[in-house]
Amino acid sequence: MQDTYIVYLDEFGHIGPYISADHPKHKTHPVFGLGGFVIPICEARSFSSFFFNLKQNLFSNYDIPKARKDIEKDGGNFQLSMWEKKGSKQYSVTNLKNYKNEITRSTNRIINKITDKGGFLFFVGEAKNKKIERHNSLTVYTSCLSEIIKRLDDEFKNKNAYFLIFMDDNEDSANLVKKAIYDMHQKKKYQLIEAPVQVDSKLYQTIQCADWLCSIYGKIAFYDIEPESKPDYILFKKYFGDRIASAQKRSNVRNNLPKLADEHSLRKLAEHYNKKI
Repeated sequence: MQDTYIVYLDEFGHIGPYISADHPKHKTHPVFGLGGFVIPICEARSFSSFFFNLKQNLFSNYDIPKARKDIEKDGGNFQLSMWEKKGSKQYSVTNLKNYKNEITRSTNRIINKITDKGGFLFFVGEAKNKKIERHNSLTVYTSCLSEIIKRLDDEFKNKNAYFLIFMDDNEDSANLVKKAIYDMHQKKKYQLIEAPVQVDSKLYQTIQCADWLCSIYGKIAFYDIEPESKPDYILFKKYFGDRIASAQKRSNVRNNLPKLADEHSLRKLAEHYNKKI
């Protein structure tokens, strides 16, 4: 029997234009990407329970009681199964400095659980062109999704396996699904069973986990592209970089932007031409 895998994806970085970290308007993130993790379909249910329980253990003392109190105060009905802790809140620089042991330990547990179940981490990103007239958000998104389908199709073709994609809901879902269908049929990506399924993260522990991982991917990507803009993000590379590198497959952030020459290269170039004068 041929194996089937589920790919859980969320966004990292930001889809909008970017010029610099101190620009008054376009300052959010120099990268956009999609990422998360991949797991055999037969392991998805048990992993969902694992992540649900991990969240309860991490947040039972403060976050969960506070969320329950706030909702019930307004007359609502708190449902623990639909409560989520956003990755952007969990993986902040402040939290990592104050709760390094707890955060690194829980993150390693997540990654170990994924790999122990026969899965792997996965992400594809792209550094954005800083000439905003050349930036098109939908093109960046669909290009990233197309690259994901291509890489995963190659991966699972080698395994003689198939895959499904579950993604956090997106307002441009109709265009994204059309692009995925084109890739499936026109480009003959036969390992993808159906077009990506758009889902509400509140209902999927697995998508919430992808959101957590994307918070790390995004900060490492920012540091790799512009280390001088977010120097504190080196903490994410220090604590998670090697672990992610060892657990991922076919993942990277593409950077086709022209690079400025470093000081050493400029000095060598000047010495070369000074000798000719």
